[in-house]
Amino acid sequence: MLQEDNTDLINCENIVLINCVGSRNSEHPYCSKVCCNQSVQLALKVKEINPQANVFVLYRDMRTYGFTEDNYLKARKKGINFIRYDLDFKPEVSQTGDGLKVRVWDEILQKYLLIPADLVGLGVATVANSDNEKLAKLLKVPLNQDGFFLEAHMKLRPVDFSTDGIFVCGLAHGPKPIVEAIVQGKAAAGRACTILNKEKNSGRRSNSRS
Repeated sequence: MLQEDNTDLINCENIVLINCVGSRNSEHPYCSKVCCNQSVQLALKVKEINPQANVFVLYRDMRTYGFTEDNYLKARKKGINFIRYDLDFKPEVSQTGDGLKVRVWDEILQKYLLIPADLVGLGVATVANSDNEKLAKLLKVPLNQDGFFLEAHMKLRPVDFSTDGIFVCGLAHGPKPIVEAIVQGKAAAGRACTILNKEKNSGRRSNSRS
């Protein structure tokens, strides 16, 4: 909507963005790592298009780490509303004759808020590809408990598998923002080049001399 047509956003009065939908729970206990920053950036973009709009970001923990914290501070100054909710009191979205309604427990005010919403955006969980198990068996590489590919060693071999010549990066390894995926992709390419640049496998004995 932000890229194609801004007409709907210009006419919106209340926009609600809900983070951690389907993540950080018993089914998917991990953080998707992109929802917080994306929600803040979307909220800022909405405010840029429609300064009069009321934008609400419902979150469990605001994880705009590193330089992305600047976006969070900017959003607070722009008047974007941040409401923290607990897992035991998850936001409820309902469809009524008057449109969408979002009901959320405000921990600071200690009461429920009922927000009439023109638009509701969900920051959903990043889940492992359903084909990962089949591919893991084919390549003889391990998966972690969440279904993502598991590296040989978190610190010593972060993009290598225990199976030589196979490397991992990006969302195959786990949820991460695009910047981290690019860095990890370059690391995997660099590790592959260390093998491709060799004239022969150093692990095998040979009588030939260089």
